Amino acid sequence: MKKQNVAVLVGAAVMALTSSLGGAAMASGPTPQPASAEVQPVSHTVDKSQTSGSAASPLADRYSIAAPTKNGGASTDSVIGADGRVRITNTTAAPNRSIVQIEFNGGYICSGSLISDDTVLTAGHCVHTGGTGSTADYSWGVKVAPGRNGSTDPYGTCGATQLLTDQRWIDSANTNADWGVIKLDCTIGNTTGWLNYTGTTASLNGTTATVRGYPGDKAFGTMWSMTGTIDSSATEKVYYKMDTFGGQSGAPVYNNSNTIVAIHTNGGSTNSGTRITPTLANYLTSVK
Repeated sequence: MKKQNVAVLVGAAVMALTSSLGGAAMASGPTPQPASAEVQPVSHTVDKSQTSGSAASPLADRYSIAAPTKNGGASTDSVIGADGRVRITNTTAAPNRSIVQIEFNGGYICSGSLISDDTVLTAGHCVHTGGTGSTADYSWGVKVAPGRNGSTDPYGTCGATQLLTDQRWIDSANTNADWGVIKLDCTIGNTTGWLNYTGTTASLNGTTATVRGYPGDKAFGTMWSMTGTIDSSATEKVYYKMDTFGGQSGAPVYNNSNTIVAIHTNGGSTNSGTRITPTLANYLTSVK
């Protein structure tokens, strides 16, 4: 397959301030919009000399040890009932070593997953502010750490060369288009391996799925996970009650075959993610 230098940062953003113990901010996110049958991909070449820039997405949270709260509305924070997440301590086992923590914009965090030797799949709001229509609002200072385990980076870290997302996310923060890709300046996936993905159109209701990533209400750099079932599915979204928190934006939602079916993006009275449609899957294959 022809390799292309393309990248998109996506995921729920969280300010990585380990000294801050304040509660996580609940963002007033965008209202879901009608589904579109086609993705509208755009790419951005990363300027590695950039050390400042626009603010992160309104879906960003601050890294905090505060206990999560059950607030409604559009956010990335949602622990529904008792917290069912468990910590993953063996981050060098598969598929954990293919799951990454993303740092950007001077301390914000997201999660993501390697889908090739040099390509990370994440949330659109991890790579672009969203809703501004501006090419100036891409994330900056992006760093990716596969299999991070607290202060240990068993595979080191990589930078970004390109960010990719959907024009619908850039223009209107359409949550149906909240997907992102990051092209890396390394080929670490040849060491860690990567996750497969599948584009679906049939109902995913009742499918067993896992959300695994790096939440901002836990100790810095620790990976957490919960398995449950998908409650409902729409053309470009899936809905579930697996517990999440800010920082897990962009985390893979994957089935029992470790195949990604969605990208975690939002929380509230239920949690949700951007569905991998056949169109999106085909695009990912073309750029990975």
